[in-house]
Amino acid sequence: MTAPLAAVAVVRATLEDAHLAELLQRPGMTAQRITRALAAEGWTITRTPAVTEPQQAA
Repeated sequence: MTAPLAAVAVVRATLEDAHLAELLQRPGMTAQRITRALAAEGWTITRTPAVTEPQQAA
């Protein structure tokens, strides 16, 4: 999967602004900040439905 460069830039900027303690101790808060930053830039965040299929050994 490849992500659009604009989305990658928003995620990277948000991660760079986060404090190390937040990244280590509260990763969920960081994820929420990234989601809010993407939404503020006009990205639509939706849940991807889980696809469950039988797996076959290689």
